[in-house]
Amino acid sequence: MVYHILGIILGLSITLPTVGANNKCLETVDAQYGGLHANCSHIETSRVPEDLPDNTTTLDLTFNNIKTLYNNDFKCLTQLRYLDLSFNPIDTLQEFSFHGLDSLLVLEFNGHNLNYTDISMPLEVFSPLQSLTNLSLRSDISRFPNRQFIIPDRVLGFLTKLTHLNIDMSSDFHSGFSNLTELKELIVGGTWKHGQWLNCELSLLTNTSFKAFSNIPVQLLQLNSCIIKSFEEDFLLPFPNLKTLLLNNITMKNGNFSRLIQVLHVFEYKNMTEISIARVVTSLKYLGYNRRLDLQLLSKICLEKLDLSQNVINIIDFDVLFIKPYPPFTKCIRRINGAANRITGTIRLNLVPLLLAAMSMLEEADFSDQMIFSYNKYIIRATPADAHVNFPEPIPIFIASKLKRLNIAGFPHEIGELTVDIQFIFANNLEYLNMSYCGLYNLKRKIFGLGNLEIFDISGNSLSIINVTFFDEFPNLRTVHASNALLDNDFIAKNGRRFFSPLKKLENLDLSSNGFVYLPNGLFNSMVTLKVLNLANNNLITIPDVNQLVKLNALYLNHNAITTLKYETRDMLEKTTENNKKLQLHLWGNVLICTCEAIPFLLWLEETRVNLDRISYSCIESSGIPTSTKAVYNQWTSFNRKCVSSSWLNIAIGEFAIVALTLTVAFVFTKNKMKLKLLLLRMVGKNIYPKKRDDFVYEAFIIYTDSISGWVCNELRNELETNRGIKLNLRDRDHLPGGSRADDLLEAIRDSWKIVLILTEDFLRSDLAYFAMCNCLSSITLTTPQRLIVLIDHQIHLTANLDFLLEAVTEDNILYVDLRHPLSIAFWDKISNVIKSKEGINV
Repeated sequence: MVYHILGIILGLSITLPTVGANNKCLETVDAQYGGLHANCSHIETSRVPEDLPDNTTTLDLTFNNIKTLYNNDFKCLTQLRYLDLSFNPIDTLQEFSFHGLDSLLVLEFNGHNLNYTDISMPLEVFSPLQSLTNLSLRSDISRFPNRQFIIPDRVLGFLTKLTHLNIDMSSDFHSGFSNLTELKELIVGGTWKHGQWLNCELSLLTNTSFKAFSNIPVQLLQLNSCIIKSFEEDFLLPFPNLKTLLLNNITMKNGNFSRLIQVLHVFEYKNMTEISIARVVTSLKYLGYNRRLDLQLLSKICLEKLDLSQNVINIIDFDVLFIKPYPPFTKCIRRINGAANRITGTIRLNLVPLLLAAMSMLEEADFSDQMIFSYNKYIIRATPADAHVNFPEPIPIFIASKLKRLNIAGFPHEIGELTVDIQFIFANNLEYLNMSYCGLYNLKRKIFGLGNLEIFDISGNSLSIINVTFFDEFPNLRTVHASNALLDNDFIAKNGRRFFSPLKKLENLDLSSNGFVYLPNGLFNSMVTLKVLNLANNNLITIPDVNQLVKLNALYLNHNAITTLKYETRDMLEKTTENNKKLQLHLWGNVLICTCEAIPFLLWLEETRVNLDRISYSCIESSGIPTSTKAVYNQWTSFNRKCVSSSWLNIAIGEFAIVALTLTVAFVFTKNKMKLKLLLLRMVGKNIYPKKRDDFVYEAFIIYTDSISGWVCNELRNELETNRGIKLNLRDRDHLPGGSRADDLLEAIRDSWKIVLILTEDFLRSDLAYFAMCNCLSSITLTTPQRLIVLIDHQIHLTANLDFLLEAVTEDNILYVDLRHPLSIAFWDKISNVIKSKEGINV
């Protein structure tokens, strides 16, 4: 019995874990510091492991259960350079916790539970860390009931070699921090550590908040994501050597953006590397001058990088930057980001072509996504002579000679028609130009001076009319984005080869979302360097020949109208893959057919050597049931048997139908000679009568898009239905919500005497536009020849593919309107008369 009990005790002693034992740490070579890297993260230890190798130089103890650092926990790790204790519930440090860490360089101490009292942090606890250069001491400040605490500055005063400090702070920095004479970077703002967000709790910025750093050469100050209740304009005065200031994502409870900019006055006539004040949130609503940017102050700072993006800045006085002698800002700036504001700047018109030229050092500029921009809108500066400047042709645009990247996407949102040539001056270094969504249309003229441009984005503009030689001036382009650019399919089919022929170095071409139905073979043969071709979101039913593109890596045909691929297309893809095994074909998003006719295509999907983006695609069976190509292939025997049997059945039914039809025609002709004669007379327009108003439920069905629904349901309805007694069918009023829009449209056409089609740009972009126009044409019959009435908005750009609709409507039934202004009584009387007019007969 005694031996049995001893055996149980010994067994338990073997299975019980030893506190601090190193039985789970992963040890690897430390490439940075030359010793061992001990990864002890997530091992659920409550003590520092005791048996770590003496040559450990990096120790990761994150996400464990350590609550106390005991004396001499690290005494044997004299070579340790990097220590991470983050996200342990440490609430107590004993006085000699860090004894032996004389060589430690980096200490990450985040997510702790210290309350910053003398008990939790003894005065000399950090005194052994005489080599420490980087310290991060951050935690969840919500632990403090009143959110106010004071860091024991004397404890940190021993870290005289510290250059980087990331620390919690809710009040002023006290005198102990003045001992950190080598500090270069101070981070107080919100920060990410190991995927965890640690808030900034510094809410009051007074002139004494950073006084302790007055004699320290701090070069970087980060106050990101702080919630500032109040601030004084000289709170940055203690940082005379500051090079980088980061004030991103801050929230101001009092004051406005303009006042925040004023704190930069302490850096006037000084050299700085970066000022970033992006995404500032204020408690004041958006009001005029609350978001004004005073360049008078910024112009006096010699600054290399400025980020003021996403601030809803509404007014900028640009003139101050371009008055000679040029201010320091104009001479020094290299990178500027003013994206996602709502700039309505003021500048003399004669200075517009010189907007970027004066910034001789500028390398990158981003002014994209402005909500609105105009000249002389708020503060009129232009003289009468300035307001009517006649620019030479071509218009010269002078830019900084060092400029490499320029993004003005959506900045001048209504450039309009390009009626003159443009000549860029000093643009030899410009590599990237983004002019997407700028309201540009009709590129019959050309742009010169961008011969070294490599990336050009003109997406989102209306390029239905474009000069066939437009790309002749861009011989070095490597990437072209022309997505959603309304490129004309007929133009590309007829002139595409000549249009793209100058692009001998092109590697990436994006022609997605242009509504292409057909692209000719050989269109891209001249682009032998092409690697990526994006034709997604068009209406293509087949794939253009890409056999000559031996470097093509990706062909995007997602979300087109491809249902199957013919043998010629499949053979072309196989040959292309033989020459380029990296080619990947993207077909996802096309509604393929899984019918008997598509058997060769379905087999090809499973057996091809072409790299496909999916192993299975959605498809529709002949019965209309959705399935997948993989499911059909897995049941191939039954599927093939069904196809064979149905083929013979179709042949038999077809032959029987021919015989039956022949007999029926002979019988009908013999028994109904008179009826056939009457039918033939009606076919040539004899003895037929127009339909009357009483044959329909409504007098007029109005077809419109959501963008003008308010005008239709109010002004149009009031004028025609209320004032003139015309019974209307309005989608927003007379159709049940949730139904099929296509079915509702067909039913409304059938029940209405006349149809009023309102053509706007939004209607032509809608999914049901083509369907609606085709059914409108179908409603025009011998008995209702005047049934369709077309209202054309003055702002619409009529394209050639609308001829099929307009040629079927008489000129009296085509009315032009300007929906931006109220319509006259004469117009309403005219359209009312057209609707009420009786149908004539076209013999």
